[in-house]
Amino acid sequence: MKRLIGIVAVGLVLALNTSILAQTHYEVKSHNVVIEGTSNLHDWTADVENLKGNFRIKVEDNKIVEIENLTVKVDANSLKGSRGNMMNSKIYEALNSKKHPEISFELRKVNSISENPGSFRLNTTGVLQVSGVSKPVNLNATGKLLPSGEIEFAGSTKIKMSDFSVKPPTAMFGALTTGDEVNLKYTVVVKPNLLSDK
Repeated sequence: MKRLIGIVAVGLVLALNTSILAQTHYEVKSHNVVIEGTSNLHDWTADVENLKGNFRIKVEDNKIVEIENLTVKVDANSLKGSRGNMMNSKIYEALNSKKHPEISFELRKVNSISENPGSFRLNTTGVLQVSGVSKPVNLNATGKLLPSGEIEFAGSTKIKMSDFSVKPPTAMFGALTTGDEVNLKYTVVVKPNLLSDK
């Protein structure tokens, strides 16, 4: 009887540990996020320097089976444009970054997760907040599980600044005007944060 109880206890411990490991908190390890835009004179880009996020992802048999939480926050004042400080100041002014210093995306629903050999595809719906204005957006991503246990997400999405009440920046007394639509390209690698799971 004691042996049976011991076996059951070991089984429960193993099951608990498996559950804990299967649902893991992740944090951002590295990122490469670029905003691509156009103007009547030349194309432009802006790099995101400061980004953080919270992720809770369930992995089983080396596959992502569920994403329970995904929140990404960007420091709006960390955007660095390809045209130098004057461009940076125009970006911050357009985003009203003094009043709204954070751009965020919060997952609301995973519409689908499809597995491909060595990779996966995500179709999600979430809320993007820019300059204090929140809008629902669909966000698609591809990714892969890395041998280190880290997960890489990559993708791109197009948004219109006017949808978030952001007036496209201008310069040179209006001689330079930027296009309303921008393309957000990203690669984000997240790593397990085991301390959050204890």
